[in-house]
Amino acid sequence: MARVVKKPEERKEELLDIAIKLFMEKGYINTSVKDIYTQANGSFGMFYHHFASKEEIFEAAMAKYTDLFVSGISEILQDKRLPYPERYKRVLIHWMGLMNGRDKVRGSRHDVEVFRVLSGKMLSGAIDPVRRYLDEGIEQGFIKTDDSHSSAIFIVYGTFGLLNEERNHIGSNDNALHIFAEVSKRITAMLDAGENTFNFAEEG
Repeated sequence: MARVVKKPEERKEELLDIAIKLFMEKGYINTSVKDIYTQANGSFGMFYHHFASKEEIFEAAMAKYTDLFVSGISEILQDKRLPYPERYKRVLIHWMGLMNGRDKVRGSRHDVEVFRVLSGKMLSGAIDPVRRYLDEGIEQGFIKTDDSHSSAIFIVYGTFGLLNEERNHIGSNDNALHIFAEVSKRITAMLDAGENTFNFAEEG
């Protein structure tokens, strides 16, 4: 099959997309540079024209993954075709996808520092979309708060902290619904919200 000639920018983005997919599926250690450029129908030289090493493309791929995560949250929370409470539930499900992907790439010697930085960017990037969502809730009478920015910080960092701590403890998603339900109760109380506004009840 003839190799498709693409613009350098397109090639680089293609490599990043493939790298994200492979790192999430196979993990950092089990993904090779050859795996990445082979899926792109590329070559050794083509890969190293864009990235100096596997570590460099890993960090670039995770940075792009961060941007996708934040934009995903923003799109969900601003989608006014969905009922206000439904957007909250979908964001939590989106968040769980992040945690799943993060666990896949654990095991490399530098992943702790990489994810410390990336997690910080993800969380700080999520604050403004959540604040805007809360402001909308105030306008519509769903919630009450005098400081939507501080409330957004509490929700973002509190949810992430509880999820991260529990997953580190049990090593799986088994308790995720319980955590979401507990966080939802706290958010409901903090924002004086209606009973079903932030409901994430456990099934069973």
